[in-house]
This record gives sequence, structure tokens and C-alpha cells, in this order.
Amino acid sequence: MKKLLLILATALAVTSCSEDDFGTGGNGLQAVSHQVTLKYADDNLSGVLVDGGMVKLTNTNTGDIIEGTTNANGIVNFNQLLPGTYNITASKNLSASVFAELFGYSAPSSEVVFNGVADNVVVNINLNATVIELKAARLGDLVIKQIYYAGSHTTQGASFRDQFIEIYNNSNETIYADGLYIALLQTKNNTTVTSFSLANGQYDWSKSIGLQGMGNAANTDYVYADYVVQIPGGGRQYPILPGASIVVASSALNHKSPLVDLTGNPININNPDLTVDLSGADFEAYLGDFRISIGEEPYKYDIENPAVPNLNIAYWGRPGYYGGNKDLLMDALGRDSYIIFRASDFALYQNYSQPDVTEIVSATKFCVQIPVSVIIDGVDTQNFNQASPRPKCLPSEIDASYTATDASYNSQSVIRKTKEIAPDGRIILLDSNNSATDFVKLNRANPRGFAN
Repeated sequence: MKKLLLILATALAVTSCSEDDFGTGGNGLQAVSHQVTLKYADDNLSGVLVDGGMVKLTNTNTGDIIEGTTNANGIVNFNQLLPGTYNITASKNLSASVFAELFGYSAPSSEVVFNGVADNVVVNINLNATVIELKAARLGDLVIKQIYYAGSHTTQGASFRDQFIEIYNNSNETIYADGLYIALLQTKNNTTVTSFSLANGQYDWSKSIGLQGMGNAANTDYVYADYVVQIPGGGRQYPILPGASIVVASSALNHKSPLVDLTGNPININNPDLTVDLSGADFEAYLGDFRISIGEEPYKYDIENPAVPNLNIAYWGRPGYYGGNKDLLMDALGRDSYIIFRASDFALYQNYSQPDVTEIVSATKFCVQIPVSVIIDGVDTQNFNQASPRPKCLPSEIDASYTATDASYNSQSVIRKTKEIAPDGRIILLDSNNSATDFVKLNRANPRGFAN
């Protein structure tokens, strides 16, 4: 009898939750149709429909993926969709000749990639169409090749101390790393929509103190970083050869070996295979001197390797309101965004409090505003826990989606795929500005290694 009552209660619950918005007609959950239209957003081709664009819908609840291709009218119809919330990504590749024919000027490369994204799109009987504008992906000669943010086992490995970022020269010419900036962006860690967020749950920076008059350009034309470091050098001191990379370590130590922290306590590594040797890194983020300069003690795990050049600390918060990180710490869960950029006038960049701040107090956090136009490459990573996603941060022309590890502290990194091998033997990495396509997971982080 209890079982029968439970079945009846469940049936009633489905009926009560499946009103007209879900297209049920009182007969249970019914599939619906949804139309996606793609247009180019480029000023020279604004509003022109995208023929042959690839569209992917991901159900945020089930993880199911449905793909389609737009017709000559820029439309793809998805039928028999389960009502719910979807993340939609779209892309279109144009050869240099087709690009020149459409746009009226020469393409910047042999192939141009256009990306677009729409997060948290509600699909039901009353909301059955989405329009997405595609922007040309910005392809730089330097790319973020590998990000090791997950760290290794907290007791058997090195925990968060062995994190690093690898930057690769994907061109056929020598590029100098001198002056390059690396930034960790401030983003919201959940998709909850509030009065200070956008529709996808991300911060609405136009509501920050001092930015209210900027409008949506505060979100579309800029990103906001809480921590920025810079490669030192006078201009031609640190060359990156074609097909070579630089490794930027939080701590440039051999994390496979036992250490002693700055308080004199030993750090044992029980399973060296879980971590990495970063003693040969090109640069490290040593903050000891900086922390002393602001009246703070050096972090006990921030052990300097005198053989490895230190990064410049370009931004760690507004003076008097410094950020809380004691080292260059990446979020082991994957809720960060990373960019590399160049700027001759970085010291003039303004900083603003988060949009949810209504009153400036001693604990207020300020983030530096960086123009999207100066970004060379960027990567959004995602929380490995699919039940707790974070919203997109980077615009689609920088990164159209995300990449992620399987867990935190599991020794995995995310690394860019190999696209091809040039006649001279140089490896060319995949760079479509879509992390879901461009990156894969490595079960063991491997500085200067390759995915395939």
C-alpha cells in the first residue's frame, strides 16, 4: 500500500511540475523543438547569416549533448529536446579565400575560426529560439599550452605547491617572453543569478562602484584580474624559440624530493611519482620580498630557488587592500580563468571592487580592469564537480568553452592537443579558441611534454 501511495505521489508531482512551459498538456513530460540561428558579429559582416555553422547543445542537468549544422539561412532546428536548461556553443571555420570573399580583406591566417556561446538557455514550449552572434577567435603566436592547477595528493604528493603554467611559441619565429603578463581572473564561483550578476550568473561589472556609467561594455570589453604577474626582462632577454615553451612555476623546486619549509618543518613526499620536478622551470612566483614590503611574513611554503628568475608582481590588489593569496595559487577545483597579455601602460589600468560590494571597507577586494583587446590567449577552466558549475568568464572570441580535470589533487593537468607537425619538425598545437576542443587531460602533469 505504501508503494502504491508513493507511485501516486510521484505521478502527481510530475503533473504539478509539468505545466504549459514544459509542453506537457497534462500528459507527462513532452519533447519540444528549439531553433538556433547563427549570425556574424563582425562590423564588416554584421548580421550576415552563418551557413554551415556547427552548433552544440549541452543539457546542464543530464550532460547530454546534441549537435547540428546550420543551413543557408543560418538556422538549425533541434527536435525532440527534453525541456530544460542548455549551454549552447557554436563555431564556424573559414578558409583564407572564403574569408577574403566574405569580408573584403585578407584573412589574418590560413584559417579563421568564429565562435559564439549562450549559457543557461531555457528550452521549453514557450522559449523555442536562440540567436547567437559569432566573433572571430583571436589567434596569437603564444598560447597557453598546459595548466597544472589540480595539484597532487595532499599527503602522498605535493598538494598545491607543484602548480605551474606552460606557455608555448606556436609560430615559426622567435618570440621574446620579456614583459609578458599572466593573470588569474576574478570570477563568480556559482551560477546563481543575483542583483549583481548577469543572466548566466557571472558578475555584472557594470554594477561595480565607479563603473555604473559604463553599461554592458564593462562586461564585454574588459576582464578583471585579482592577481597578475609579469615575465621580467628588458625586451630581448628571454627568447622562446619556435616550437618551444616556458614553464612558470608557483615554486620552482623539485617537488619529488623532501623539503624543509621556512619555519623549519620537514615536508615529506611519500609518493614522488604523483608530483613533478620544477627545479628546471624558467620562472617562479616568489612573493617573499613582496610580502615583507607590505608588512607581512613570507609564506612558509614559498621557498625561493635562486637559480630561477623571479616573476615581477604586477598586481596583487590595491595598496592597502591587497589580495589574500600568499603565493601564486590556482584553484584546485578548476574555478579559474587564465590569460596572457601585453600592455605598455599596465600601470595606468584602473581597479574596481567586485559588483556585490556596496561599501568600501578594509577587507574589500579590488580587481584590475584589463581590455579584452590586449589578450593574446586565454583559457576558462571548470569545476570538476558537474553539480556545481561556474559561469563562463572569457568572451567567446578568447575561449568559447571550458576545459577541466577529473578531480582536485589528482596529478592531472589540462594540455593543448597537437594539430600537426610542420615540415621542419616543429609541433603546431591546436588553437581554435575553444578549450573543450583544444585541450585534453594528462593523467600526470608533464612540464614541456605533449598530449599526443
